[in-house]
Amino acid sequence: MKKYLSCVLLIVLCIACAMIFYVNANDLFKGNDSDSISDSSISNDIGGSNNDSIGDTTDSVQIATIEKEGTILSEYYTNTNLRIEYAIYKLENESNLYLSCEMYLDAKSPLTSVAKGYLSVNGAKKEFTLNKMIGNTALLTSITSSLTFKEGERINIEGFLDATVNDSFGVTLSGIKASGTIVASEEYKKMPTSYLINMEHISQYPDLPSGDEITSLAMVLKHLGYEVDKNELCDLYLDKGPVGFTSFYEANVGNPRSSYNSYGCLAPVIVKASNRFTNVNGGEHNAYDLTSYTVDALLYEVASGNPVIVWACEDFDITPSISRIWVVDGQNLYLKSNMATMVLVGYDLINNTVTLSNPAGSIFEIDMSLFETRFSEMGSYAVVVK
Repeated sequence: MKKYLSCVLLIVLCIACAMIFYVNANDLFKGNDSDSISDSSISNDIGGSNNDSIGDTTDSVQIATIEKEGTILSEYYTNTNLRIEYAIYKLENESNLYLSCEMYLDAKSPLTSVAKGYLSVNGAKKEFTLNKMIGNTALLTSITSSLTFKEGERINIEGFLDATVNDSFGVTLSGIKASGTIVASEEYKKMPTSYLINMEHISQYPDLPSGDEITSLAMVLKHLGYEVDKNELCDLYLDKGPVGFTSFYEANVGNPRSSYNSYGCLAPVIVKASNRFTNVNGGEHNAYDLTSYTVDALLYEVASGNPVIVWACEDFDITPSISRIWVVDGQNLYLKSNMATMVLVGYDLINNTVTLSNPAGSIFEIDMSLFETRFSEMGSYAVVVK
């Protein structure tokens, strides 16, 4: 009998010890439920000494009204991408606008190298260090800031990850950046639900088989009332340079008159060509680079009667990828496949579509969300002449 009681007491004692160990171990090994890196997801006030972080408003629960929200994507479609989710909102009984930004890393394959980066709003940076393996999606860092800005003022958001990764086809890329320019304007709320600019469509063929950029500009200038010929515009006003030695930020890579070994140009080159043309021809219009602006800013231009030249996709069903790399003046230049330049001429907010005039095709409608994704993946390059 004594043996029996001793066994029972021993069993009870073992159970008690196991429960104590479980409770302590649970506290000891308990981790963060999110994938944030160290404490980098803590809200950070970057607005200055007079601005209060939302994280400090702990006295009471306040109702927030979203004024604007969206997504900013990194330019190059790779196995590792940056994604910034932002929202501008007001708190109940307050006049200040607040900005909340969260930057995520979306990785299709594990990123194991030590890397660092930053998230910035209007130049004020919050830096972080990535020191653990990421296999799917991770919150890298976030910023919450009280903003006091004027109507129509631009908010520049930029995220950067200093890491060497491979794209989906094994091409090595050094560093990943996602950037966007937001315009917080009450005027956006007054936009009509749909708008279409009736303008003449001009084909780039047969004379300019790789001249979609300059032909898009010809369409816009003709709509503004100029006597313009796409070939003359290309020959006299567009800067051009040899393939492999020319930056597409400075000149057209190759000659648009060629059906091969010509790779186009980006927004700054078209801005320069447009302003050169209007100056020579006595015009009062100026070209403006809207690169990194969000799509709603482009739609506002369309609603104001201004067609917008955009860099998008030849086939929107195909995700762009890196097809060639040049090193020009020490800078890596990544040429993306499936790129095409066209003119944004309309939108429909009810049906969630945009209308594009494609110099390599025709005028067509496409889902707005798909357009926004491809536009971002191509680098959010855009030009308006007004």
